Amino acid sequence: MDVGNLAQVALALAFIVVLVIGLGFAMRRINGARLRAGGDIEVVASTFLGPKERIVLLKVQDRRVLVGISAQTMTALGEFPDRNDDGKGFAAVLQEASR
Repeated sequence: MDVGNLAQVALALAFIVVLVIGLGFAMRRINGARLRAGGDIEVVASTFLGPKERIVLLKVQDRRVLVGISAQTMTALGEFPDRNDDGKGFAAVLQEASR
């Protein structure tokens, strides 16, 4: 394989890498715009409990809803008033909700 062919292969590989990175960036922006378009529902925090289980803290208008999500179902675990994000972390909110 001569230097010309090697350079051509390297350029093609570089083009493919840049294309994949660009498409990933574009998809992230499109998905982010789609999530923000709802307006009334906002994901405040999320944490994984297992490979297919997680809990999500949602802000829905003037309240917060803690939701458990598994591969088959979504279940509301708790609901409490929104405190306009008083600086508490997700762990503190979970402790308070479990009282």
